Amino acid sequence: MSDEQNPVQLHKTITLWKGVALAVSTVIGSGLLGLPGMALDIGSVHTVAGGWLIISVMLMPLVYIFAYLGQTFASSAGLSKYAQVSFGDWGGYAVSAVLCGTFVVGIPVLALIGGAYANNMYGGSEKAVFGLAIGILVLATGCNLLGMDAVNWINTASMIALAVMTTVIVLSNTAFFFVGAHTFAETISGNVYLDYTGLWRTAALLFWAFIGWENLSFSMEEFKNPSRTIPAVYGISFVIVIALYMALTITSIGAEVSGVSVRGASGLASLVGRTVIGSLQTAIMVVVITANACAWIMGASRLYYASGRDRILPSMLGKLTGKGIPLNSLVLSLAMYSAVIVVAYYLELPPANLVLVVSQNFLILYVISIVAYWKTERRNRRWIVTLLGVLSCGFLLSGFSWWVIYPLFLLGVGYGNYRLTRPL
Repeated sequence: MSDEQNPVQLHKTITLWKGVALAVSTVIGSGLLGLPGMALDIGSVHTVAGGWLIISVMLMPLVYIFAYLGQTFASSAGLSKYAQVSFGDWGGYAVSAVLCGTFVVGIPVLALIGGAYANNMYGGSEKAVFGLAIGILVLATGCNLLGMDAVNWINTASMIALAVMTTVIVLSNTAFFFVGAHTFAETISGNVYLDYTGLWRTAALLFWAFIGWENLSFSMEEFKNPSRTIPAVYGISFVIVIALYMALTITSIGAEVSGVSVRGASGLASLVGRTVIGSLQTAIMVVVITANACAWIMGASRLYYASGRDRILPSMLGKLTGKGIPLNSLVLSLAMYSAVIVVAYYLELPPANLVLVVSQNFLILYVISIVAYWKTERRNRRWIVTLLGVLSCGFLLSGFSWWVIYPLFLLGVGYGNYRLTRPL
């Protein structure tokens, strides 16, 4: 009996870790490379420490909600399905519009951050950033065209590379790590002054580091035995993501306190340059950035496919190749993302502002997901989980003011599309 069960158990374990690798690669990427230094650009070391602690705690109820919804609605429609549960059929149209408007900005920004980081390491011209960004998009899209197996291998390689890179950086800079840990302890003790505005700005920026849990919802249809696998994938990947970010953040803060500047999007280079990684550092960065873009592009293409299949978007997007690949969605989205990068180049759009726009849009979608959770959860825990989720989103949305016009406009476009295609 055990001989028959072992292959089955092994298959379940492999499936679980493929899901964990996908989740980690979706959430971690350009943020791991750029955010520790970018956060130090806008706040003191104690404000940054406080911001990281706040955002890590605030993500817990939201990740739990996505795990619950993922196993309850294991569909490639993802967030669109959650919106339908929350507000009816028009909700799917509205959320699809918000997601399309968000992915079109967010995925190019991800590529631009990666392009800027790689370019800074080589010392190339500023124009090269945009060419590198488009190159990352082409490479990530090409990997998706190879199918899920190729994506899974890249995600696994990325997760291993992240763990190795983080371990080497921390071990090679243990003095900085202990200084940073002391700074975190000072922040927690309450003996340093932290203003609300500074904490909000830092936490709102750092939210970019954790965007991706909702993107994973579009891959739920790919999971076997979702009631067991999906909660485990979210739980394990959350612990891994927090551990990786905190290890590098503590080390970065320790370096800053010690007089080694790690500010800016490429600040991590100051720490990487002090390790034994040497010439392999660029290769590791490229793998991580490409895997992150690959995972995001996969999630977005599944959204376009599901929306095309449901006639929310043009039906041509709702077609698969014989190997189950949404070719039309991938090709069209690559063209759109590349066009956005070209526009960003000519209009000189600041990537930091685009990051905040993307974060704001996803927070609106998180609120919609909280409503779906509230309406479907029947256990008493829904009261505390919903309250914690609302408080988290409320704090992170509190400082955006008039910027909220953009996601509200997209919601209106989706609702208008619903009324045009599904008249009363």
